[in-house]
Amino acid sequence: MKIFALTTVFVLSSFFSFSNESDTITVNFNVRDSIVTYATEFIGTPYKWGGESTTGFDCSGFVLYVFKKFGYKLPHSSLAMGDLGKVKEKECAESGDIILFKGTQSTSIGHVGIVYENAGELIFIHSSSYKGGGVKISKLSDGYYTQRFVKIVDVLS
Repeated sequence: MKIFALTTVFVLSSFFSFSNESDTITVNFNVRDSIVTYATEFIGTPYKWGGESTTGFDCSGFVLYVFKKFGYKLPHSSLAMGDLGKVKEKECAESGDIILFKGTQSTSIGHVGIVYENAGELIFIHSSSYKGGGVKISKLSDGYYTQRFVKIVDVLS
């Protein structure tokens, strides 16, 4: 009986993280990794204003398309995506979080991507009309994006 109980605890701990500070349980089925892996399948897909299909994506169309695959319904608007989820500090961003930027000619949110990784340097995947355009991976440290950064939101937790 002790072996079964130990195995059960091990299996459950693989899918759930338990917190001593509260009574909450966070489910973790590697959705974050699955989202960024799926998103990378579209690298090179052309930028298309208003696009939300594999023939071409705009920034919010790309994000909503990727998240839709995993059952999340997001608006086709980077500004509206900024009102979703829980805001996180840049340093706490995780794969699968949404990263938001000011528009090129605006002070309000006008561009969005998906955090790819945040291991020393924040890297994100997005569809952009900038420098060649299309779905690509970029670094937040690129001055173009650093200056336009607004916030990170978590819609998965």
